[in-house]
Amino acid sequence: MVNIKVPLNPVQKRGLWPPKGGREYPVLDTDDWWKIAARENMDAWALIEFNFQTHVPEEVNWYLRELVGCRHSRDGGRNYAFLGADPKLRKIYLPAVPPPPPPKPIPWPDKLKKLQYEVEHSNDPQKERFLCMLKAMENRRDDRVIFWSTIAPGPEWVAPLGVEGRGIGRALIDSQWLYKNIKTVRDVDLLPYGDGMPRSDTFVISFHKYLFETAEPSIGILRAANAEIVKTHVMLDRWANQSMGGSASMPTCYRAIKEFIRLQEQSDYPSVINCIVTTGT
Repeated sequence: MVNIKVPLNPVQKRGLWPPKGGREYPVLDTDDWWKIAARENMDAWALIEFNFQTHVPEEVNWYLRELVGCRHSRDGGRNYAFLGADPKLRKIYLPAVPPPPPPKPIPWPDKLKKLQYEVEHSNDPQKERFLCMLKAMENRRDDRVIFWSTIAPGPEWVAPLGVEGRGIGRALIDSQWLYKNIKTVRDVDLLPYGDGMPRSDTFVISFHKYLFETAEPSIGILRAANAEIVKTHVMLDRWANQSMGGSASMPTCYRAIKEFIRLQEQSDYPSVINCIVTTGT
C-alpha cells in the first residue's frame, strides 16, 4: 500500500494547479522526478515543490494519485511512479524558461513506420509480436530490454544444465562487476541506457535506439533481437525454476535481473518485454 496523506489545503482548491507559468509536461513510463529535474538542470524537490507546494512524501503520493493519475509503484509500494499513469491525467508542470531552439528532427520514428510496413506485409510467424513491440516504441512505452549474450554466465558461475553460458570472450559484462553492482531490482532499474548498445557498465538497452539509431532497421535485425530477448527470459527461468531443472542457488544479481524482467512482463501498458509474454514465447 502506497503511503498517502491528504494535504490540509490541496493546491487545486487554492487555484494553484496547474502552477502559474508552468509548462505542461506529459510524463513517460520511464520518467521519475530525478530524471526530469536533471534534464531541467534543477533540484528534484524544487520541481516537486513547484508542482504541489509540499516536501512531504506522503502528500506528494496523494497528489500523484489525484492529479497525475498514478496507480503503480516501482519501489515496492512506498511511492507512486509515473509508470502506467492515467492517459487523461499523466502530466506535471515545469517552471517557465526561455523557449529552447527548435529540436532537430529525429529520423527514428520515420524508420519505425517503414519497419512496421515491412512487418505488416510479411509472413513472419512472429508478426503479431513484432507489431506489438513496434507499437510500444511508437507510443513511447518502456522499451528497455536485455540480451542474454550480454549477461550469459561464465565458468565462474555455477549454472544448471540447460542454461547457456557465455563461452570464451562472448559476454560484455564482467562477472565481478555484476556481482558487486547488481543486488536488487532497483539496481537494474537505475542502470544507464542511452546509446542503444550494451556497455561495460550496463546491460540494459533502449530497444528503439538499438533498432533505429545504431544501424538500418530490418525485420531480420528485429527477428535476431527478439531471439536474444526471449533467450534471456527462458534462461533465467531455467536457472531459477527447480521444476525445470534449475538451481536454488541462483546468484542474487541474476535474481534481480529476473525480477526486473518479471515486472516488465506484467506491465499494464504494453512494454517491449510485455509484448513477448502477451503474444506467447
